[in-house]
Amino acid sequence: MGAAMEPAAPGVASSPVLLTRQDQAAVRPPAPAIVRPLAPERYKVQFTIGLETHRKLRAVQGLIRHVVPNGDVAEIFDRALTLLLRDVERRRVGSADRPRAARAARANSRRVPASIRREVWARDQGQCAFVGATGRCEERGFLEFHHVIPFADGGETTVENLQLRCRAHNDYEARVWFG
Repeated sequence: MGAAMEPAAPGVASSPVLLTRQDQAAVRPPAPAIVRPLAPERYKVQFTIGLETHRKLRAVQGLIRHVVPNGDVAEIFDRALTLLLRDVERRRVGSADRPRAARAARANSRRVPASIRREVWARDQGQCAFVGATGRCEERGFLEFHHVIPFADGGETTVENLQLRCRAHNDYEARVWFG
């Protein structure tokens, strides 16, 4: 009849539980997060978290009571996002507090050195640099380093020859160049 197995909670022995269609309808994925402006520079963020994330939140609240005595979730969320942003920028863009000396890209390599990634990211302001009939693309997700003169046609991996492109515009540029 279309019954499904319900996953067991962490740490609980799994026993098969058959769900009826009504039960399956009741077990829905969480609603998408709500982010709504309340005032200039103030936002309401509302989302649902799972049991394990709730445990982590409570653990962090306990561990940093000396710094955040009231356990303010907004303060913890800000600190967590700050650390996550720093880590992602370090890996994706080559961001660093004390960057190493700039290295030139190897002639036969598509790899973009961190120093070049940092410069291109800063110049393009972390946004797709494609400009079309309606203006500049506003996409900030799924960004790729795009060779203006393609690497396959001898384009070098330099700040001058690289731009940020969203996945769609990078693909579009490749189709225009190569046909």
